[in-house]
Amino acid sequence: MSLQTETLRALYGTWRIARGDTGGLAFFNFSLEGFWRSFLAAVIIFPAFAFLRWHDLVSAPDDFPVLRYMTTEVIAYVIKWVAFPLLMFHITPMLGRAERYVSFMTVYNWASVLQMGVYLLALALGVLFPMLGTGGFVMIAVIATLVYSIFITRLTLSVPIPTASAIVIADFLLSIVITSIGIRLAVGQLF
Repeated sequence: MSLQTETLRALYGTWRIARGDTGGLAFFNFSLEGFWRSFLAAVIIFPAFAFLRWHDLVSAPDDFPVLRYMTTEVIAYVIKWVAFPLLMFHITPMLGRAERYVSFMTVYNWASVLQMGVYLLALALGVLFPMLGTGGFVMIAVIATLVYSIFITRLTLSVPIPTASAIVIADFLLSIVITSIGIRLAVGQLF
């Protein structure tokens, strides 16, 4: 299967899963090669990520270290894409689900493309309807993507909802910690 076909199938599968259709799992390549290809999601999302980080700089003071900030954000982005899979590589055996690691990470990675789309839609709605506030739309998007991630985790790892929730919260907190350290490093105020 070509990389383009596999990507389109995986994205369609994430859409089906988001609609509650567990048959969406049939559209993923759960081989080791499919696992590694799922990290293409990071490349697909990167332009939106870079735009959002660049947009953050609109209100930055003139003396803000833009190049250092952007460089640190890119490094933090890569670390986030490596840290969670490494964490789960060690957690899945503890859960007795080591054999499901590849399928879990494959779906979880591809789902991030759909999640970024939801986040961008929330930001766009905030711009179109400023009287409702961007923050409200973003909060709804964050909650929706967390629920979606819990569903994926429960589905692919076959774990109870509390376990799936703990895994997703761990990912969320890990991302916040890495982002916070990156921002502090970028502005030169780690401690």
